[in-house]
Amino acid sequence: MTPKDLQDLFNKEIPITKSMGLTVVKSTSDEVVLKFQLDENKNHKGTAFGGSQYSACALACYGLFLVGLRHRGFTTNNIVISEGQISYKAPVGDHFQSRASWSAESQKSFFEKLERKQKSKVTLQADVSTQGQICTTFNGDFVAIL
Repeated sequence: MTPKDLQDLFNKEIPITKSMGLTVVKSTSDEVVLKFQLDENKNHKGTAFGGSQYSACALACYGLFLVGLRHRGFTTNNIVISEGQISYKAPVGDHFQSRASWSAESQKSFFEKLERKQKSKVTLQADVSTQGQICTTFNGDFVAIL
């Protein structure tokens, strides 16, 4: 999936992404990078709202998960996040990015199990950064069923 393909899918299937000012910067089976505007995501202190940061990370992981599935020829839309944990390390006071990556080893294990059992789960990591500083880290369990 190209960044435009993923952007269009987000806008159509997850409407909140339009109000978050999301732009897909990169979408490969190894890494997804999303950009967000602060104005659409700020809280009463003028920094990025915690819920927006959680959503940014979950969306980066979801996009990575979806791109990985499509890259390997799987067309299922039966994919969900089953659990997510976030740690806020520093305030986000400017436009920000969320980035999720997926190692080749983890992909191999996940897809072998998916083909064998028709269901598989993986834990993906994402972070939120601004001005070169990682401000938030996230781990989420994602499940696909064929």
